[in-house]
Amino acid sequence: MLSDSEQRVWDDVERFWAEDAVEPPRPVPVARPAPRDLAGPPALVVAGVWGAILLILLGALVAGLSVGVATALGWALWRHWPRLGRTDPTTTTT
Repeated sequence: MLSDSEQRVWDDVERFWAEDAVEPPRPVPVARPAPRDLAGPPALVVAGVWGAILLILLGALVAGLSVGVATALGWALWRHWPRLGRTDPTTTTT
Protein backbone atom coordinates (compact mmCIF):
# COMPACT_ATOMS: atom_id res chain seq x y z
CA MET A 1 0.00 0.00 0.00
CA LEU A 2 1.28 3.47 -0.90
CA SER A 3 1.15 6.48 1.36
CA ASP A 4 -0.63 9.64 0.21
CA SER A 5 2.57 11.34 -0.93
CA GLU A 6 3.79 8.18 -2.71
CA GLN A 7 0.41 7.85 -4.42
CA ARG A 8 0.62 11.47 -5.63
CA VAL A 9 4.14 10.88 -6.96
CA TRP A 10 3.02 7.70 -8.69
CA ASP A 11 0.02 9.49 -10.26
CA ASP A 12 2.36 12.23 -11.49
CA VAL A 13 4.70 9.64 -13.00
CA GLU A 14 1.83 7.95 -14.82
CA ARG A 15 0.50 11.29 -16.07
CA PHE A 16 3.90 12.43 -17.34
CA TRP A 17 4.52 9.04 -18.87
CA ALA A 18 1.28 9.30 -20.86
CA GLU A 19 2.24 12.79 -22.09
CA ASP A 20 5.79 11.83 -23.04
CA ALA A 21 5.05 8.45 -24.56
CA VAL A 22 5.95 8.45 -28.25
CA GLU A 23 3.76 6.50 -30.59
CA PRO A 24 5.68 4.13 -32.84
CA PRO A 25 5.75 5.32 -36.44
CA ARG A 26 3.20 3.80 -38.74
CA PRO A 27 4.53 1.70 -41.57
CA VAL A 28 4.56 3.75 -44.75
CA PRO A 29 3.56 1.93 -47.93
CA VAL A 30 6.19 1.92 -50.64
CA ALA A 31 5.40 4.54 -53.23
CA ARG A 32 5.43 3.30 -56.79
CA PRO A 33 6.44 5.63 -59.57
CA ALA A 34 3.61 7.05 -61.62
CA PRO A 35 3.11 5.27 -64.92
CA ARG A 36 4.53 7.04 -67.92
CA ASP A 37 2.35 8.55 -70.58
CA LEU A 38 3.02 6.26 -73.53
CA ALA A 39 0.83 8.26 -75.90
CA GLY A 40 3.65 10.22 -77.51
CA PRO A 41 7.30 9.39 -78.18
CA PRO A 42 9.96 11.21 -76.18
CA ALA A 43 11.72 14.16 -77.78
CA LEU A 44 14.95 12.17 -78.21
CA VAL A 45 13.16 9.66 -80.44
CA VAL A 46 11.68 12.42 -82.59
CA ALA A 47 15.09 14.07 -82.90
CA GLY A 48 16.69 10.73 -83.82
CA VAL A 49 14.15 10.08 -86.57
CA TRP A 50 14.63 13.54 -88.04
CA GLY A 51 18.39 13.21 -87.78
CA ALA A 52 18.30 9.87 -89.60
CA ILE A 53 16.09 11.27 -92.36
CA LEU A 54 18.34 14.30 -92.85
CA LEU A 55 21.51 12.18 -92.91
CA ILE A 56 20.03 9.85 -95.53
CA LEU A 57 18.82 12.79 -97.65
CA LEU A 58 22.25 14.45 -97.44
CA GLY A 59 23.98 11.29 -98.68
CA ALA A 60 25.38 9.84 -95.45
CA LEU A 61 23.54 6.53 -95.86
CA VAL A 62 25.50 4.46 -93.31
CA ALA A 63 25.36 7.16 -90.66
CA GLY A 64 21.65 7.75 -91.30
CA LEU A 65 20.83 4.06 -91.04
CA SER A 66 22.92 3.75 -87.88
CA VAL A 67 21.10 6.64 -86.24
CA GLY A 68 17.77 5.20 -87.39
CA VAL A 69 18.51 1.74 -85.96
CA ALA A 70 19.75 3.20 -82.67
CA THR A 71 16.63 5.36 -82.46
CA ALA A 72 14.35 2.39 -83.14
CA LEU A 73 16.08 0.30 -80.47
CA GLY A 74 15.90 3.16 -77.96
CA TRP A 75 12.21 3.69 -78.67
CA ALA A 76 11.44 -0.04 -78.33
CA LEU A 77 13.28 -0.19 -75.03
CA TRP A 78 11.50 2.95 -73.78
CA ARG A 79 8.12 1.60 -74.87
CA HIS A 80 8.42 -1.88 -73.37
CA TRP A 81 10.56 -1.18 -70.28
CA PRO A 82 7.57 -1.05 -67.83
CA ARG A 83 6.47 -4.54 -68.94
CA LEU A 84 9.90 -6.20 -68.62
CA GLY A 85 9.77 -6.40 -64.82
CA ARG A 86 6.27 -7.85 -64.57
CA THR A 87 5.72 -11.51 -63.84
CA ASP A 88 1.95 -11.57 -64.41
CA PRO A 89 1.40 -12.44 -68.09
CA THR A 90 -2.28 -11.47 -67.98
CA THR A 91 -1.58 -7.81 -67.24
CA THR A 92 -0.99 -5.81 -70.40
CA THR A 93 -0.62 -2.10 -70.90
CA THR A 94 -1.21 -0.48 -74.25
